[in-house]
Amino acid sequence: MYKSFYEYKHNIIITMNFPNFPLYHSIKCDDFKEMSTEEKDKFIDMIKDMPEDKLNIIYALVRAYHLDNDINIQDIPYGGKNLKSGLKFDFDNLPSKLQFMLYTFSNLK
Repeated sequence: MYKSFYEYKHNIIITMNFPNFPLYHSIKCDDFKEMSTEEKDKFIDMIKDMPEDKLNIIYALVRAYHLDNDINIQDIPYGGKNLKSGLKFDFDNLPSKLQFMLYTFSNLK
C-alpha cells in the first residue's frame, strides 16, 4: 500500500501519463451488465483477501475510469476516503460500468 496519499497520487499520475494503460483498455467495454447483489457481495469478499499489489491496480483502474469519463476531476473520486489503512470506496457509489470492470479484473487469473 502507498505510504501517503501523495505517493498514491504521484503513481497514478505517472500511470496515466503513459500513452496507454493496456489493462484498463482491455477490460473497458461498452457492453456491460448491471451486477447482481450476489456478484457485488462476491467482489467485496474478494477485495478483503486481495493482495496489496492487486489492490493498487484496483485503485489505478478507478482513477483511470474517473479521468476517462468524468468532467469534474477529483483527487479521490466517487466519495472515496483516504484512511490510515489506504483508500476506501463504497462499491455502490461507483458507476455501474466501473463496478463491472473491477469485477471482471478481479476474476482474471
